[in-house]
Amino acid sequence: MLSRQASGASALLKAILHESPDEVLVFDAVTLRIVQANPAAVHNLQRPLRSLKQLTPLDCLPEAGALRLAAQLATLGDKRQRIRFQSQILRQDGSLYPADIRLFRSTADGRPVVIWIATDASQREASRQALAHSASDLRAIVAHIPGMAYQVQRGPGGETVLRYVSAQSAQLLGIKPAALRADPALFFKLILDEDKADYQARLAEAGGVHLTFNWVGRLRMEAWKDVKWVNLRVSRRDTPDGPIWDGIMLNVTHSKQAEAEIRQSRAQLSALAAHVETVRERERLHLAREVHDDLGGNLTAIKIGLSWLTRHLPADAPELARRTAYLDNVVDQTIEATHRIATSLRPPALDFGIVSAIEWMLKRFQSYTDIACEFSPPAQLVTLAQDADIAVFRIVQEALTNVAKHAQATRVKVAMTVTRTALKVTITDNGRGIRPGAEKNGRDGFGVLGMIERATALGGELGVAPAGRRGTRVSLRIPLPRARK
Repeated sequence: MLSRQASGASALLKAILHESPDEVLVFDAVTLRIVQANPAAVHNLQRPLRSLKQLTPLDCLPEAGALRLAAQLATLGDKRQRIRFQSQILRQDGSLYPADIRLFRSTADGRPVVIWIATDASQREASRQALAHSASDLRAIVAHIPGMAYQVQRGPGGETVLRYVSAQSAQLLGIKPAALRADPALFFKLILDEDKADYQARLAEAGGVHLTFNWVGRLRMEAWKDVKWVNLRVSRRDTPDGPIWDGIMLNVTHSKQAEAEIRQSRAQLSALAAHVETVRERERLHLAREVHDDLGGNLTAIKIGLSWLTRHLPADAPELARRTAYLDNVVDQTIEATHRIATSLRPPALDFGIVSAIEWMLKRFQSYTDIACEFSPPAQLVTLAQDADIAVFRIVQEALTNVAKHAQATRVKVAMTVTRTALKVTITDNGRGIRPGAEKNGRDGFGVLGMIERATALGGELGVAPAGRRGTRVSLRIPLPRARK
């Protein structure tokens, strides 16, 4: 019974050694000659088992490793002792690979033997080197980013702990990494008083953890007599030690200054455009009055003179009568053209308010285009400044012009509503519609851009968008004078 159990155990041991990825050599404790080797050892050493049995483990090591193994074997005592060391192992083709080697004594067939178990460490070494290279690359990346990298973690008492602060903190904040890690509150002291409320509000939204949000604000460097804009960007990741927030703080002063310059340039361009439009409208008003008063007065005088001349022509001069009638007709046409030009330059209906002016405009538009017009005026009186009423009038006029030119519509609706603070005007047609954004990209987009510029000059907004399934809606909103409140 015991013999069968021993035989079964021996078979199990052989199966384990056969499948083991580690190299196993069994060699005589006295002669050191190899007596057995598993398939892993045969494969790694590149020698068949028959050839290995002619060698000793010293033949499988380079000179330095062989000397070290001999020294280790000299100290190997009883079966309970284990020796472990690292060495290069020599293959048959002369190549080397690192290995962890373990030695211990045993008995085989009544004679003392030493068992060698070697684990190939080349993959581990490659991983270690790759990790070292990755760490080196990461340090190089962090060292060259235009800002400060940091890691935040909550302490046992919920306090903020800076696990890591890159060397750029000295350049960006004027605070050395060690000092900032020791006292994270030093950063808060640099924030401008005007921006601290926003910082604290964002901090509260983030759950009270320091630097756990995206924030843009200003820092005052007293030592440098300078103010910087910084942008904090943070992302969270969970680790066995708890959540960690990886962050980067970037110096965005130059981009903020560029944005401010762009905003200032746009404001100046908008003010210039508004001034140009104001001057243009005043010039139109002046020309309208000149045309109406001077030309109109002169034409009226000519009309009166022709009437007197017609009455005093000789009865026997039909040719003179025909010529005089022709001139009288030309004067009538010129008076009508003068009235039309003066009206185009400055519609008289504007003198009665924007609502009356739009009603007059829609009647003319319908008579010229045969497009049905519907107007929904506000229930209350609308009072606008002179520059505002002409701007609203021109925006609606341009919108109707676009409908006539491009929309292929049969109906237009204009609605005006007044709130306590704003005037809203919508122009909706049932035409073929417009693609979103097309008004800014198309050849005919300058009309819409002019409308937007007029609305912006008034402190308002203008949008152009599809109106349901078909058609286009132009929406204008401008603030009313504070006196309406």
